[in-house]
Amino acid sequence: MSEQPVKPGRIREINPDDLDFDVNDASGKFDFDAEERRRFQRAMLEVPIAIKLLGDADKELCKGKAVLRDLSLDGAYLTSIEIEETSEGVKPEEIGEFKRIQFTIMDGPFKGVEAAAQPVRVGMQHGGVGVKLEEGFSFEVK
Repeated sequence: MSEQPVKPGRIREINPDDLDFDVNDASGKFDFDAEERRRFQRAMLEVPIAIKLLGDADKELCKGKAVLRDLSLDGAYLTSIEIEETSEGVKPEEIGEFKRIQFTIMDGPFKGVEAAAQPVRVGMQHGGVGVKLEEGFSFEVK
């Protein structure tokens, strides 16, 4: 790996081409042949959804729209979230602390499917929210 001068207060950038992994070395802990391991297979989508963000005691905070990027039997990833209408009396900081999200798929093969979910991660790279679907979700396609 080529050495780069370290700048104070900065993270050193790593060029992936400079990394030297021996894929034949069985003593390493990295599994080069591993496939993505998930409980349920994901359906990769790019479909619009209508959303409601809910706070404590399921208080409706706001309504809006987003894009459902992927969906499985236990989770989903939502991107391009836009708030269109804030409920009366809701402060901006309350919206950022939502506890649940309800969404309805607006187009595609799952149009009309509704689900409730809890946020589990914020994806900084794609600007989205990973959610865990609540019990009772089903893929009934009409």
